[in-house]
Amino acid sequence: MNFREFKEKINKMPFFGSDVVEILSASPKAMRNQMTRWKKQGLIIELKRGLYILSRDERQTPMSREVAAAIIYQPSYISLESAMSHYEMIPERVSAVTSITTRKTRSFRNEEGVFIYRSLKPSLYFGFAAKKDEYGYPYFIAEPEKALLDYLYLNLGRIAPEDKDFFTGSLRLQNRPVINRKNLSSYAGRFGVKKLDRILEQLE
Repeated sequence: MNFREFKEKINKMPFFGSDVVEILSASPKAMRNQMTRWKKQGLIIELKRGLYILSRDERQTPMSREVAAAIIYQPSYISLESAMSHYEMIPERVSAVTSITTRKTRSFRNEEGVFIYRSLKPSLYFGFAAKKDEYGYPYFIAEPEKALLDYLYLNLGRIAPEDKDFFTGSLRLQNRPVINRKNLSSYAGRFGVKKLDRILEQLE
């Protein structure tokens, strides 16, 4: 199978796995060799082992980095710096896509970018919503309150509860009206961490 034939078969797929690819050929081994060559030629991109998309010049179906983050490592939802940047809660533009997962902490680097996944226990896997990117594909992203709590919880070791300047100085928290204080208090209670509660007391 040449690349044009292959592209016609999978062009409407936002991504495809090696198992799907092998079904398209009578010789799975030959197909795997083809995939290796196409990857070297820049025709396809390997998001992670066994998961691919067509290169940007070849794909008919665009893919955002948010959706890429959702499919690379599941279950996961975008949170931490990426979600806070999305809600304009911090001034920085974030290069890596940061997400929360119940699986072990992992990171992936590919031609689409850097994707970082931080682990939380299942009881803390909540507070996110389903959204669609500009191309109509779904992904999950933390609500503003949960994005902030995820960040604080995973950085407790370097935050002093008595630091009154943390939110304005180190974090440079802005666009505070987007934070629902009732939700923030309710979600914080589910973490059950006294130090986290003391830190939040500094949030005016």
